[in-house]
Amino acid sequence: MVKVDRVEPSKHVKGRFLVFLDTGTLVKVGQQELLDFGLRPGLELDEEALNRLLSSSEDTAAKERAARMIGHRPLSKGELVQKLVAKGEGRPAAEKAADWLEDLGAVNDLEYAKMVVRHYDRMNYGPQKLREELYRRKVPREHWEQALEEARPQKEVVADFLRSKLGSRRADEREIQRQINALRRRGFGWEAIREEIRPYQTQDSDYD
Repeated sequence: MVKVDRVEPSKHVKGRFLVFLDTGTLVKVGQQELLDFGLRPGLELDEEALNRLLSSSEDTAAKERAARMIGHRPLSKGELVQKLVAKGEGRPAAEKAADWLEDLGAVNDLEYAKMVVRHYDRMNYGPQKLREELYRRKVPREHWEQALEEARPQKEVVADFLRSKLGSRRADEREIQRQINALRRRGFGWEAIREEIRPYQTQDSDYD
C-alpha cells in the first residue's frame, strides 16, 4: 500500500494537480483523476489502484500534449502519435490521445490529406511529389486518391511552372533541359511535360 502525502494544484498548468505519495513519487493528474480516485491526503492505494492511477495520469498527460500540438498546427493521426512518442509519451497513451481527438473531429486524416495536396499543388508540384508528402506525413493510403483529386491537371501545373520560369520566350537546349529536370524533380512524368515544353523550344531542339 502507498499513501497520498499531499495534493497541490499545479502552478504552471491550469487544471492539473500534483499528487505526492509517501514513497517520494510525484503523480501529475487532471481534475477527472482527482474525482475518480478520490485523491486526498491520507488516502491509501493498493497496487492495483496505483497502477490504474498511473495509467490514467499518462493518458491525461498525452491528451493534454496532443491537444496543444493540434492547436499549434494540423497533423495526421500517424504524425501526432509519432510526435507524442518522441516527446516521451508511451505509445498506448499516445494512440489513445490520437483516437480521442479523432473522435472529437480535431484530427481528420482525409481533410488533412486534401490540405497537403492543395498546398503543394499551389507550389506547382506534381503527383509523385504529392504522394511522397502524403507518405511522409503518415496519411493512410486509403485517403490518397480522394485527396489527389484536389490537385489541378498536371499539364496546367506544368504550364504555370514554365511560364513562371521562361515567360513567353524560347530557350536554348541547355535551359530547356534544366527546366525538364526541375519538373521531374517536382514529381512530373515526361508525358505531362512534353507538350507544354514545345512552345519554348528552338527549332533545333528535339525531345521526342
